[in-house]
Amino acid sequence: MADSFKITQATQQDISSISTFLETANFVHRHLDWQPLIDWVGSQPFLLLQNQLGAIEAILALPPDPPQIAWVHCFACSAALTPNLAWQLLFPTALALLSRQNVEPVAVGLEEWFTQLLLLEGFSIQQKIVVLLWDHHLPPAIPLPAQVMLRPMEPQDIPEVASLDAAAFEKIWANSENSIRLAYLQAERSTVAEQNGRIIGYEISTSSQYTAHLARLAVLPEFRHQQIGKALVREMLAHFSRHGKIQVTVNTQNDNQASLHLYKNLGFEFTGEDFPVLKQ
Repeated sequence: MADSFKITQATQQDISSISTFLETANFVHRHLDWQPLIDWVGSQPFLLLQNQLGAIEAILALPPDPPQIAWVHCFACSAALTPNLAWQLLFPTALALLSRQNVEPVAVGLEEWFTQLLLLEGFSIQQKIVVLLWDHHLPPAIPLPAQVMLRPMEPQDIPEVASLDAAAFEKIWANSENSIRLAYLQAERSTVAEQNGRIIGYEISTSSQYTAHLARLAVLPEFRHQQIGKALVREMLAHFSRHGKIQVTVNTQNDNQASLHLYKNLGFEFTGEDFPVLKQ
């Protein structure tokens, strides 16, 4: 069976074929990225499994971002293959490329079929991403420590925000500077907490017509337990309340007790929806 296919690295010339394939593929997993999938073309590994006629039968894209962490940005296959066979044909090549860079593959099981595939292929669930929904009871304004102020994020803040993000999160959850820049450009609202000209916390939120989502929240470790994160979230909630958003959500890890405590204190409640995070 393997002799019937060839594995190639996607190039710019493949973009049209990739887009067409994803419209008709039987199984498609796409990570929740700020960056469009096509923009990963040219970064390795972004692998195509092609049949003898050159048509794409499966895709596996795991370019590292941030460094040393490779989320499965996309895995898809046609009706010509089972997902398990497509994975078995593509993943060893991807893993060999990642191993040379000392990069760890990671995935979020957004679909049950994808979660079960990864479990069968030697991945294990490390934690879960849980979804919380705000109950629309706006708490009183949160007093900030001396000389701390909140202000809108500006483009020139992004490098400093990226450094803050790297300090605030373990590497699997840190965002690269490019991801933060893309998030900023797509955000409805982005705010920094600043003390004496130094950025010590930030939030980025997105919205649609009736809903909003807190996409990112971080505070430097040495400034935690001073209600800075709580103030950032509270002001975000006040903003979206004024603008008529009827639903505000946030995601966090099921074992991140500090985040869960913060969100529950602000009126967020579990929706019952969760997604496993898997590592090999």
